[in-house]
Amino acid sequence: MGYQESLFYIKPQRHFDKMVRAYEKAEYSGYYEVAGAKPRSVIVLKQPAGELPAGTRLLWVCGDRSFHSPAGVFGGQLHTGGKIEVIPVEKLFDGPEDPRLSSIDLDSPQTTENDYLKRYSADHYAYRIKYDRER
Repeated sequence: MGYQESLFYIKPQRHFDKMVRAYEKAEYSGYYEVAGAKPRSVIVLKQPAGELPAGTRLLWVCGDRSFHSPAGVFGGQLHTGGKIEVIPVEKLFDGPEDPRLSSIDLDSPQTTENDYLKRYSADHYAYRIKYDRER
């Protein structure tokens, strides 16, 4: 056990919103009151990072490392044909001082961005895709 931060990357990316909807369902069911890891942010890359191209969307998950799997994070709510890769944050970023994270507030409900990426709170992003579906 121990604290971990990971990025969940799904291929093909067209399944990304399904991950966010699974997060919403798990949140609504009260799963995160007992689960050890929860999605906190949605990251959209504006420039390539490692092997990930610009435009890639990632779900930033924080919590107990033993929960960092699709079943542990989504509590059985995720049903998709996509393949999820769990990437430790430190594999992509060099800690909080990484210039690609400059001016990004990972705790804010507000959207923050810089030249490298745009960050939404997971709740705000979930609301956006729900609102877009209803329009």
